Amino acid sequence: MLTSEESSMYQTDLELFRTVRIATLGLAAELTDQQAAFSPGPDRWSIGEVLDHILLAEQLYRDRFTRLIELKKAGRKAELVSDFSEINTSVLFIPKPMLPALELPFKMMNLFVPAAVRETLTRYRLMPAQAPSIAEPRKGRPVAELREALQESLAQTRKLFQDNQDLNYREMRLSHPLMGNNNVLQLVRIMALHEQRHQDQFRRVAESAAYPKSS
Repeated sequence: MLTSEESSMYQTDLELFRTVRIATLGLAAELTDQQAAFSPGPDRWSIGEVLDHILLAEQLYRDRFTRLIELKKAGRKAELVSDFSEINTSVLFIPKPMLPALELPFKMMNLFVPAAVRETLTRYRLMPAQAPSIAEPRKGRPVAELREALQESLAQTRKLFQDNQDLNYREMRLSHPLMGNNNVLQLVRIMALHEQRHQDQFRRVAESAAYPKSS
């Protein structure tokens, strides 16, 4: 069973994510399909693609949370190790085909990088990053569909945790060469910070001179 302190921490992290999602839905509340499809330049995401990426990233994490919960319930060690073949997130314009050769250097680097630094890099666009192939967005999704999916995805994530409140999420860990080794509560916070970063991207697109005006 969770201690009262652990239960409070779990609720706090999940509430942070819920609050961030509500803010995303607020940004998208009056969005039109034309605005959602607008791209500010070549190879730059539209707002619709930003929203779809947020959904795919949440699904990626939720799938791994589910696997960790299943391991914990089975009495097994609740740890997962991902590599660049599974999640090929890249930074600093490093070509994705080069990532496997850099796994060991990244792992060594992460031994000395505090979690607070990784969170800051997740929240703010301090260096260019490339989304993993598994979370590359789809073009042209209707904005009403995206809004509904964002609400439903949040509900699924919250239900997963609410259905398993008696588990200690600090004991469940996911390791990745670039993201480091984090427990599930840390990952929920990273999800929220990641979404806040993309809210900033949403605003930058909406401030483009050629961005379609609301009718």
